[in-house]
Amino acid sequence: LPLEEIVHGLQTSSRNKAHMCPADDGGYGMLSVPKNAPSSQIFQGVRWSNNLTAVSQLKSLSDCCIDISIGKMMNDVDEPDDVIRLAKRLINSRESNQDGNSQSKDDVLQSFSSSIGFTIRDVDTANACQYTWKALFDLNVITETSDGVCL
Repeated sequence: LPLEEIVHGLQTSSRNKAHMCPADDGGYGMLSVPKNAPSSQIFQGVRWSNNLTAVSQLKSLSDCCIDISIGKMMNDVDEPDDVIRLAKRLINSRESNQDGNSQSKDDVLQSFSSSIGFTIRDVDTANACQYTWKALFDLNVITETSDGVCL
């Protein structure tokens, strides 16, 4: 997720508006809602895992009288193929960085991992998405070391 979209989403929701970043598959990659949004209602009627997920979410928010701003188009990660696509993108980013090409300042994962040698310690794999972990390990995007899991 681009850092400026996260910041914008938080700022927007603090002003009692929702902020959505639609995904290329009809869903959305990020949704920020106001604190006072009726949680029992804002997801009613949403067509999950559908090419109309974002549209139906917008309608649900609108039905609750919540103003909405639309952010950048992005990729979501909610299907096994999305995990593989993300892993390939991360591998390509890593290879580009090794070739001396500059990284995108909008890529939070890439910026974070390259700046501090991203390591996850004490991973709670029982609550982690097993498909995500398997795909990332299989594609050598993450590796296990004695210090934890490294990106």
